Amino acid sequence: MMVRYVLILVLLAFPAGAAEQPNARQLTAFFEDVVFGSEYGSKGSAVIQKWTGPIRIRVSAMSGNMVAKAGGGKELKLAKRRPTKQEVAPIRKHLGALLKASGLTAEDAKKTGAKHNVFIQFVPRMAMHAPFLVPKAPPKLLKKLAQPGVCYFLTAQSQGRIVWATIVVNNQLSERAMDACVLEEMTQILGLPNDSDLIKPSVFNNKSQPTALNRTDQILIRTLYDKRLRPGMERGRAMGEAAKVIVELDRKMKK
Repeated sequence: MMVRYVLILVLLAFPAGAAEQPNARQLTAFFEDVVFGSEYGSKGSAVIQKWTGPIRIRVSAMSGNMVAKAGGGKELKLAKRRPTKQEVAPIRKHLGALLKASGLTAEDAKKTGAKHNVFIQFVPRMAMHAPFLVPKAPPKLLKKLAQPGVCYFLTAQSQGRIVWATIVVNNQLSERAMDACVLEEMTQILGLPNDSDLIKPSVFNNKSQPTALNRTDQILIRTLYDKRLRPGMERGRAMGEAAKVIVELDRKMKK
């Protein structure tokens, strides 16, 4: 199976962009930037990427302590532990809104017998680059993603269908920062991987750091998951359909 990685992490904030309630033209430009753009100056995705089946989330956590090494110096000692209420709460808080906006469903892997396909891992900042967190990813890539010390995600897709995602979160963040971070990463693994400064506030604009989806965010998610935008649809054709969907949603969701 051909797998392509898409990655994102929380970076420095950008200048403020458009008005709080942008028009359909601005929303369309924002959608294109978020879905097809790239944070790193490299070529972004050329096609629509989205989930087509249920998501099955697995949450895990680790604690870490610096311990003395036998030969001198110290090293980080990691141990598995149960996720805390502070870590689980934002996942539960945001999952319902994201499922409603996208039309996706969530399954309990234990009940269905199917494998987990979304992994959310809370680890100390110093362990965010550990290779075992994402075995399929190059260690050098993980070190780069972990450097800011906030959170990041990786997804894999086949022919435009997202089949797997992992989110790594610094469990030493404040409760507010963790809430915003989890919302952003859970939203972006849906197939909207790029941050953008075209519109603020938005979960896709890092300067905003919201803890709930707003009208703009919902329009972008609903547009991506409209049936007219199919997995693997090339950019030009997809944007033609997206523009129509956004006009419809903008009118429907007017305050």
